[in-house]
Amino acid sequence: MALFNNKNKNKPELGFGTKNYNKSVRFINQDGSVNVKRLGLGWLKNTDIYHWLINIPLSKLIIVIVVGYTFVNLLFATIYYLIGVRGFGGIDFTDGIYGFLSLFFFSAQTLTTLGYGHMYPISHAANTVAAFESLLGLMSFALATGILFGRFSRPKAELLYSKNILISPYEGITGLMFRITNKMQYELIECEALVTVSYNNPETKRREFDQLNLETKRISFLALSWTIVHPIDENSPIYGLSTKDLLERDTEIMILIKGINDTFSQTVYSRYSYKAEDIVENAKFKRLEQEANKKGKIIISVTDIHIFDKVI
Repeated sequence: MALFNNKNKNKPELGFGTKNYNKSVRFINQDGSVNVKRLGLGWLKNTDIYHWLINIPLSKLIIVIVVGYTFVNLLFATIYYLIGVRGFGGIDFTDGIYGFLSLFFFSAQTLTTLGYGHMYPISHAANTVAAFESLLGLMSFALATGILFGRFSRPKAELLYSKNILISPYEGITGLMFRITNKMQYELIECEALVTVSYNNPETKRREFDQLNLETKRISFLALSWTIVHPIDENSPIYGLSTKDLLERDTEIMILIKGINDTFSQTVYSRYSYKAEDIVENAKFKRLEQEANKKGKIIISVTDIHIFDKVI
């Protein structure tokens, strides 16, 4: 059985160590995040709420905001309800459900400092709770504004990666290849690619990391799509290995793309990884169709980068 080629002694150090894990691991998630959870400093210090809110998908952030807003208003409505009818003016407590809903909307008006004035606190207890809720509302909306600003003002690379990584015929040998494209309308320039393969070495019983040589490491414009190719020659660490061999060694192919976002004139990064089960042998990406519209602008469908044909 073929083993990994270890001719390249200049191995990169990515910071994941060389432990031979008993279970299958993934170092980089497909959303680009590093698959590491740090513990030991206690729950509070190990919880980075701001970082989590900055990086979760927008749909989840909206859910968090709506759920949090509803929960806070339900909490204060309950407190106001426990204070009782004597603490408020302009409210009818004869109908319990109607009274609670009125207090819920009063809480919403207080939290947002909107204050329509139909209801108003009378007792010291009600005024104290309302004052605290107003302060909480001001702080909460200031934090929410900062989070939204951080999400929308941060330059980043929104790349789309092909769903599979292929082993295709390439210049008389085979090549490991995948495609990327820019999902957004801004431009990425001076793009560079770094591809590393990670695997459990059956000879050394350690996890190895090898940087893959690429056909092209750098392009000036990521205007259409970029097929990144690693020639599988005798110097390749995966030379002579089948997909089954790659699966047995828990192989992961990690990708780092660096480019310049021309809107912000700042360097941005994108990470991605493929596992051995994402590899398709004897396949070739289908050529992207490019058309010019009436205004002379080139049109492509970015989702077509996933399409491939089997090679007979």
